[in-house]
Amino acid sequence: MVKLAGTHSFDAPKSDVFEALLDPDVLSRILPGCRRLDKTAENEFSGEISIRVGPVQGSFNGKVTLDEIDPPNGYRMEIAGQGRPGYVKGVGTLRLEGDAPTTLHYDGDAQLSGRIASVGQRLVDSTARSLTRQGLQSLESIIAARLQPAPQEAETGDAVAPSNGTAAASESGGGGGAHSPAPQEGSAGATPEPEVATPSTMEVGINVARDVVSDLAKEINVDSSGRKVLYMLAGFAALVWMWRQLFGKAK
Repeated sequence: MVKLAGTHSFDAPKSDVFEALLDPDVLSRILPGCRRLDKTAENEFSGEISIRVGPVQGSFNGKVTLDEIDPPNGYRMEIAGQGRPGYVKGVGTLRLEGDAPTTLHYDGDAQLSGRIASVGQRLVDSTARSLTRQGLQSLESIIAARLQPAPQEAETGDAVAPSNGTAAASESGGGGGAHSPAPQEGSAGATPEPEVATPSTMEVGINVARDVVSDLAKEINVDSSGRKVLYMLAGFAALVWMWRQLFGKAK
């Protein structure tokens, strides 16, 4: 059994946070290791995610279902997936409180079976906390990018138009239709999703290794020299993991 509970604050309106939490494109970008997430029905999604917990690595195919949706305050989520590493089934709730800043309260638990459940509770818990933290940080970056002011190119184009006579030509029915304001408005309406750099699979793995070692150091209460040794071992393990990802075949 894995239990997760905590809070995360967003410097954004509640409605924007809730909208992002319902967007499958956003969810696929903030879920570490997510390879795809497709909407299959109203409030139902199917996807594939690759996870590594200690020596166990593999992909899960599963389904995510949202219910008890209360815009813009939160919803309940059910997940179920299975793959070579085993089987996972979980339930959680997301609740938003406040408004710019908005606080996300999350609470859930999951049951694991198969190889992934054999690696040890401490390692599973640390990995789950690390993946959750990284996902929330990515979500925060995406929401912040969405709230940035629109680029100034459209305003510059509107200001230049009267100087070359295109506005007057369009009003008088002249031959300036190719540069008329209407196409500009249409193109401005199709604003692309802002680009936000989310961690790569390799970066996620390194961050998980660092967080696991940090949790271990806190639990055994080692001194500063012992902590350095643990971090050196974690660094070595991360290098081995990167080498296997780049040049070897992960089992």
